[in-house]
Amino acid sequence: MFIAISGTFHVDGYTPDGDSLHFQAHNADNWQKLGGHPVKLNPRGQAQLRLEGIDALELNFEGRHQPLKYAQAARDFLLSQLGIRSNLFGPAHARDGAAGYLLSRNVDKYRRPVAFVFPGDLDGPDGEKVLLDTLLLRKSINYQLLQAGLVYPTYYEGLPAALREELTQACREARNNRRGFWPQDRTNLGVELDGRPGQVGKFIILPKLFRRLVRFLKEGADLQGFKAYLEANPDPLTLLPTGRRAHLAAFIQVEQNSLMLTVAPEDLVFVEQ
Repeated sequence: MFIAISGTFHVDGYTPDGDSLHFQAHNADNWQKLGGHPVKLNPRGQAQLRLEGIDALELNFEGRHQPLKYAQAARDFLLSQLGIRSNLFGPAHARDGAAGYLLSRNVDKYRRPVAFVFPGDLDGPDGEKVLLDTLLLRKSINYQLLQAGLVYPTYYEGLPAALREELTQACREARNNRRGFWPQDRTNLGVELDGRPGQVGKFIILPKLFRRLVRFLKEGADLQGFKAYLEANPDPLTLLPTGRRAHLAAFIQVEQNSLMLTVAPEDLVFVEQ
């Protein structure tokens, strides 16, 4: 079960991306109903959300970004679907504060509610438990971003299998129909890197892998040491097809200057650390 929280979405003064933006609950007491860490509220009473089940290309991670065409497309799709249509970086945001709601269970270690987000009015009581079935899931912007081929599936333990499978179906439909960035995805095909930190941003790859590479390469490290780096900084996970428990390093292949993920992103379920 998920907690339904109604409120408004906000971008004014922020730099949202395709899987994160700010939200103000109509009733701030509802945040206390979520599991995990206490929600971090800024002086405006707004919380930064992390969208469940998806990972958008990075607009700015430690000074680096992934291909902007699709990183910006994911952000613009998210804001458009939520009813925020004005120029994000213009002098005013005419629709800042667009009404909507979220369904959430937990708060991550950065104190962000992990949520499915929806535009419009909540159909039911605010702050109560809701059964999120596949029909309602398809109305979430999370699902629609996957269906459009603008984000990667990235799953963590606790997400119900039926919802995960529905998200995976949307991802595979987008990939098979060559929507969004999928024709240019190099996650499982491999990328050629020469060790320069900026070079990794030229490729469309799983954002989690991009973030690990940015931190590894910024010290001028040799790519041959990347698997050892991942082993020393493990990302524990389960491989869905077999149930194997492992770390991300087990599914990374490095050959000379080439690197690739050897399994599909939707076949991995990470442990929230």
